[in-house]
Amino acid sequence: MKKKIVERYDLSNDGEVIIKISAERVEDLYSQFDKKSSFSKKDLDSELVTYLIDSVDEIGKERFFIKFYLEDEIDEKLQNKVKNSIRQYFFYLQDLKKKMMHEEIKNSFIFIVIGLFFTTMSLLTGEDERFFVEVLSEGMLVAGWVSLWEAMATFLIKWLPLTKKLKLYKRISDSEIVFA
Repeated sequence: MKKKIVERYDLSNDGEVIIKISAERVEDLYSQFDKKSSFSKKDLDSELVTYLIDSVDEIGKERFFIKFYLEDEIDEKLQNKVKNSIRQYFFYLQDLKKKMMHEEIKNSFIFIVIGLFFTTMSLLTGEDERFFVEVLSEGMLVAGWVSLWEAMATFLIKWLPLTKKLKLYKRISDSEIVFA
């Protein structure tokens, strides 16, 4: 299956996948809301970002480079600015994902503390045979397990997609960028 996906792309003489991007002008590569920002601080067009991420994800571990076809000719100085801005943008996305991961970890530890507190309180109050206290004890046990599950879900389920995105962003920011 992977071979069929890679066959959809052109390959260089060295066997690298070529991710081709066509646009009329350099400005088309960037968000229209960022017209006044310098190149190194501009946000890339969201469709371009999605296309790059999807393409790199699709080709897996294959070696690749990004090739831009622009109708307007651009000089080497502008090419370098565009290359730098693309790298900077994907470094920025990496930083955002890292921040999100740190928040998830911090929240997980909070959920663990809450879960352990409720579970411990449940066990301590569970010895009482009065109906109200027993209901409260069972409720705390459920709350404790739900909180612990949320913490474990972060480590077992949410962590993998976040690290996968980080690797994709890094591959894109480290990629070779050429202009036709």
